[in-house]
Amino acid sequence: MQVAGTLERVRSSPRTRLTADARPVELVELATSLIARVGYNRFSILALAEEAGMTRAGVLHHVVSKEQLLVDILSARDQTLSETLAAALQHLPDTHVHDILNNVVRRNIAEPEFTRLFTVLSAEALDPAHPAHGWFAERLRRSIATLAPLLEDEGHPGEQTALQVLSYMDGLQLTWLRDPSLDMWSLWQGFSARVLGSPEMRSE
Repeated sequence: MQVAGTLERVRSSPRTRLTADARPVELVELATSLIARVGYNRFSILALAEEAGMTRAGVLHHVVSKEQLLVDILSARDQTLSETLAAALQHLPDTHVHDILNNVVRRNIAEPEFTRLFTVLSAEALDPAHPAHGWFAERLRRSIATLAPLLEDEGHPGEQTALQVLSYMDGLQLTWLRDPSLDMWSLWQGFSARVLGSPEMRSE
């Protein structure tokens, strides 16, 4: 990609000036890396500016606000997940929707700071005035629309089961973030077996 190529050249030559299109992409990448290292609570626009070798005002010129930047980070991660899902769908019916959801849960467990970011922003975005309000509403609609036909193919009520699954995943993440000693994987596996069926039942 043109932007990705530009960023690669910039990394090898720090004096190269980024284009207007490439700078926001770089800031999202740097912010993602920074949150992974220092955590959501210690992340700030000022910390990102220091990471990027820019002023705080310079960063805000490209990203508008911290809230919008965080939404951009989640959108980029969602895009990666969508690409993974699309690849998995090419292997249906050998790949079950249960397997796809397992991969999502594993990723969330492995990256707690981003799970925390998603959960905090999701709650804040309940306010219609929040810049991420529309993004989360659309994400829910898109997730249900994606899961429903896959669940129907396995004999479940599509939209109803999709909503159950997504609601449980969000609630489980919140409970796990509040008490990390909980075994999120086992709790998810128990719910999944009850609602989606056990692997043995699916293979019959």
